[in-house]
Amino acid sequence: MNTLDLIIQAIETQKPIVFEYNKEGKIQGERKGNPHAIFIFTKKSGEQSTKIHIVQTDGVSDTTPPNFPDFRTFDIEDLSLIKILEDEESFVPFYEKYNPESEMYKDVIAKI
Repeated sequence: MNTLDLIIQAIETQKPIVFEYNKEGKIQGERKGNPHAIFIFTKKSGEQSTKIHIVQTDGVSDTTPPNFPDFRTFDIEDLSLIKILEDEESFVPFYEKYNPESEMYKDVIAKI
């Protein structure tokens, strides 16, 4: 199963995931969180990228000290080693900072 399919499955079943984030300039390492939406983001220049909104609950963070849970945006192309945590019951649907009706989701692929 590819990255997109795994994240869609996690969103549909409301299961947390663990993953590595390998974006240049970001702290490398394992993160854990609850995916809420995958969407196409279009810059003013017209350039597009696929983003994922995750409520991060654990793992490495670019903020010091880490502030969990926190709503974060990740580039899907920089995620790897994704695992759906079937035995976890920690999924937090509809996190307070999540607005499923937000304009940014006009090109949504999947969302809660």
